[in-house]
Amino acid sequence: MKKLLAIPLLAVLGLGACAAGGEGEEATGTPEILLWTDSVREPAALQYAESVEGEVDVTIEVVDAFDLQSRIQLFNTTGSGWPDLVFAQPNDVAAWADPSNAYALNLDEYVDPAIFAGYNGSNDWCLIDDSFYCLKNDLAQTVLWYDTVLFEELGLTVPTTMEEFAATALQLEGTDYVAGAIGDQNYYASYLWPAQCPVSQVTAPNEVRIDPDSANCTKVHELVQPLVDAGVLDTRSSFDAGFISEVAQAGNVVMTLGPSWFGEFVIRPESSWAVPEDRIAAAPMPIWDGATEAYSGEWGGGIWVASSHAAFPQAAADAVVFLATDPGVAETAVTFPGYEPAYEAWSARISADTYYAEDIVPALVTQAGRISPLESPVRFNNVGPIGSVLQAEINAGSPVAEATRLFQENLIELAPGSGYTVIQ
Repeated sequence: MKKLLAIPLLAVLGLGACAAGGEGEEATGTPEILLWTDSVREPAALQYAESVEGEVDVTIEVVDAFDLQSRIQLFNTTGSGWPDLVFAQPNDVAAWADPSNAYALNLDEYVDPAIFAGYNGSNDWCLIDDSFYCLKNDLAQTVLWYDTVLFEELGLTVPTTMEEFAATALQLEGTDYVAGAIGDQNYYASYLWPAQCPVSQVTAPNEVRIDPDSANCTKVHELVQPLVDAGVLDTRSSFDAGFISEVAQAGNVVMTLGPSWFGEFVIRPESSWAVPEDRIAAAPMPIWDGATEAYSGEWGGGIWVASSHAAFPQAAADAVVFLATDPGVAETAVTFPGYEPAYEAWSARISADTYYAEDIVPALVTQAGRISPLESPVRFNNVGPIGSVLQAEINAGSPVAEATRLFQENLIELAPGSGYTVIQ
């Protein structure tokens, strides 16, 4: 086993694994695999390498997951250089599973069906044309985070519907308190997606529904805009330095919708919101009016993808399974494992953590089974415009309805370039 540091793109071209001659063909000899991961998942990659030492020769490189699409496309052009497996952004799988790209290995022939079943539906994101092309590493299901001390001081009740959420937020008007911030991907993940707003709803292999006029979209900005106008929903990002220093670190976030990793990565760290211990709890998502389920969206939820060009496809697939499902990896994972048996090891540690005022695991587990299936991976970049259009417009003070429409119109323009017909 050997480990390499992140290296420039041009240097990678000469180091990648070579194709074995076609998907399904195994090379002979000791398996060798090139594994690309981000820095957060690097410890898990090292655990895997140690577990197969002497059996598989593993090279690990730390690569920015946001660069993968362009790099894989370059390797497709040059005909070599592909890594044997990667940790990637969720949407990447749609392009890589498409025959015109064909980077992603169809895992159906290499992974025990019991593994897919063990996800209990949470790996359906990776199911394209009835085959699995990735395994979910973690889930980023949204929940309601709230400050138990402030709720008690202000006489508030944990909302169970979005109407109650709005009413509770409006009780904060005229104070310095807020119900979170929406000037980033959280507005899409915690509001639009759970409300079943069709942003990237794949209805057929080459058909996507993007409908700014859907009632499930308009009801979102109709609920949110009064909260913005009342000053109880901040239009900056949860990561904005001003929001952190002026609001979050001042102890003025009463509640916020946000992904399952918010507790460990946003609310808790001293360098971020720095909320003291024994205050924070998590509750299930409030349900939207007219909905049959209190859905979550996702902000994140990474995937492991094996390469169809791998000289040792079974070894690459086995590595994907280990990294996505091994309880030993999950036990020390920093995010909620997607594989149901694995999160038991993870949840034991989180449940025992005295930082939280109450056990947050039940809410996270509840919402893990409620991620709305309306959104699907698509072959075009539907994430970039969240920042360049949706977030930028909200940050600039545009009405939420206008920001949402501009965002969806941008996606409507992008989709045909990847072979989609847009329906409304």
